[in-house]
Amino acid sequence: MDGTKNALALLAAEMSRRGRRTPLSFEEFLELTRENPQKVLRSIFQLFEDMVASFVGEGVDEYPGDPESISLIKYDCSKLLAEGCDNPFFADRLFANRFVRLVRSFTSGAQQNRVYIFEGPPGCGKSTFLNNLLEKFEAYTDAEEGQSFEVVWNIKGDKDAPVDVRAAVEVPCPSHDHPILVIPKQYRAEFLRELLVESPPDVVNRIFAGKEYDWAFKEEACTICKSIFWALFDKLGSFEEVMKMVRVRPYRFDRRLSQGISVFNPGDRPVKDIALKEDRIQQQLDKILGVNVVKYVFSSSAMTNNGIYVLMDIKGDNYERLLELHNVISEGVHKVGEVEERVSSIFFALMNPEDKERLEKEKLESFQARIQYTTVPYILEVGIEVAVYQSIFGAGIGSFFLPNVLGNFARVVISSRMNKESAALKEWIKDLTKYQKYCDSEGLLLRIAIYMGIIPPWLSEEDKKTLTPQIRRKMIAEAEREGIKGFSGRDSIRLLSEFMSRYRSRTKLITMNQVAEFFKRKTGKDVQLFAQTFIVSLVGWYDYEVVSQIKEALYFENRKQISDDVLNYLWAINYDVGVRTTCQFTGKDMIVTLEFLKLVGSYITGTQMGDAGAVNFAKETQKRYIEVVAQDHRRAITNSDLYKELLNSYARNIKEKVLQPFVKNENFKEAVRAFGSARFKTFDTRIQEHVTYMIGNLMRKFGYTEQGAKEICLYVLEKNLS
Repeated sequence: MDGTKNALALLAAEMSRRGRRTPLSFEEFLELTRENPQKVLRSIFQLFEDMVASFVGEGVDEYPGDPESISLIKYDCSKLLAEGCDNPFFADRLFANRFVRLVRSFTSGAQQNRVYIFEGPPGCGKSTFLNNLLEKFEAYTDAEEGQSFEVVWNIKGDKDAPVDVRAAVEVPCPSHDHPILVIPKQYRAEFLRELLVESPPDVVNRIFAGKEYDWAFKEEACTICKSIFWALFDKLGSFEEVMKMVRVRPYRFDRRLSQGISVFNPGDRPVKDIALKEDRIQQQLDKILGVNVVKYVFSSSAMTNNGIYVLMDIKGDNYERLLELHNVISEGVHKVGEVEERVSSIFFALMNPEDKERLEKEKLESFQARIQYTTVPYILEVGIEVAVYQSIFGAGIGSFFLPNVLGNFARVVISSRMNKESAALKEWIKDLTKYQKYCDSEGLLLRIAIYMGIIPPWLSEEDKKTLTPQIRRKMIAEAEREGIKGFSGRDSIRLLSEFMSRYRSRTKLITMNQVAEFFKRKTGKDVQLFAQTFIVSLVGWYDYEVVSQIKEALYFENRKQISDDVLNYLWAINYDVGVRTTCQFTGKDMIVTLEFLKLVGSYITGTQMGDAGAVNFAKETQKRYIEVVAQDHRRAITNSDLYKELLNSYARNIKEKVLQPFVKNENFKEAVRAFGSARFKTFDTRIQEHVTYMIGNLMRKFGYTEQGAKEICLYVLEKNLS
């Protein structure tokens, strides 16, 4: 029983978070307006913009305050388009910026009806995008934060009239008029100024001077509400008595009921030139106000006035629907019989590229000027493409790959969606061959980074300086024409599914070699979608990245550690291999091994040493050491020129050539394989220290698992990448 009560209490608490649904009197509505005019007086365009802002936020500029920033902001659209959605849509940075700019334009100037068409190739996810957008709009307006209001008339008959005329009739506004429009237009500004007399000056100034609130002073109520108002005023002779019959209720947006949101698919049969009416309401209005004083007649377009009207794909009957919207889009009115119906809605449509050509052939210049296109391309950002994989194959998909390898699979897919030529890139960097370690010959890898808002660290200082805002803007403008060919979203998922079935293993992680092998084997249509040379360049770029990671992981930045290595070496060279001794300089107990002499000797000289070379260098250094001691045995060794020379050489070589001592060192390679097992303890102490330090750093700094760190080390060593 307690469980039942708790469940009901939880449900009650959750539902209490919804906006208030009980009707208000007009006076109560005005009190809400006085308390928060900017929220209550929102149009559908402001409401939609606020909805997007509440989910997306302000975004992050990685270069704040930079006068050369092009404001390619990092917007997180996941809360708006992915989280809580049955079919998530993932927006890359380019599309997110495009979309946010579009939404902010809704209220940036004098608002006029437009149709906003999202065009994109099949498989780009535009239907998913729009469905999720509408779903979140419904959720937002269902909560108090997104509440808006509409008019409902509660008209009472004469108490002395016959019973059938005496009863009240509730008349909802089919056009969902905002309650403030009930105030006649010629009196509205003065009324609002008096209502907001105690509001902060900046708020009042925004209401009266801001373009986004123009509608509150310029628009009129729908024909039905206007007729009812003046009929009641003539009958009652009192504005106060008329307003007592106005009720205000929250505007409920419900796509399924076509309330505030109407969505039409290409196969939905059109209903042409039909006037909708409620006979019961009309009869009551005729009895109370007089026959035909108020005509309660409206069209289906009224259902989405102050709402959202959507055409899912401009095909079939939706093509005719779009053309029939010409007058509504251009003039903002719709004729219903003899009555003009005002329509102010957000008009969205989806379109494939081939359908755009058909529309542009129509001789409707004024209509064409009212159409604003926004491209929904295939994804051009690596992290977002990977997020798609995670949503389809599970969040743990990356655990089957070495770090960055799944991202490189995505890079191959993205490269197929890009234009191979870039005039802006050629204008910026005349010769890309200088970056052949990091980049492909077409510069696709570089452009992918730029599209993500990243300026690669491997660019020369000169090229960083010449990457002007003008060049970056040109590159982003070129990206507007990309993402319309190549592997679609469905193709990408199909390819990864095929790849996983072939290479997924329970014992080994997927490597870059396997990704390269997979794509090089593709034939037919698939192989034409990208250049095989890109795969070669991508492997080279990846190899350079992982070598850099391992160098960073191996590098002992601690100056004391380097000093201890040199001091231990200077002590060890005075003993035969295999002798156990304690270094008087550092206090370290040690066994002199050939591995230790080779390791430190290689670091000091900056060259790879074999057994004989290490012994010879140790003997030569010992001679110099004996001379130093003979000259002044009381002088600290750290003050000697020999120590300083060895220390500086070691420090200079260690990072750049940190891998060289291990490249042909089979013991080091075997120690990596044995890491984590009892056999690891059988290796030279110094090798154990290096392997442990390297694997630990790879895990801490670069996100490798222990298995991944071991495998990437062996990958680098076996390919001799250093």
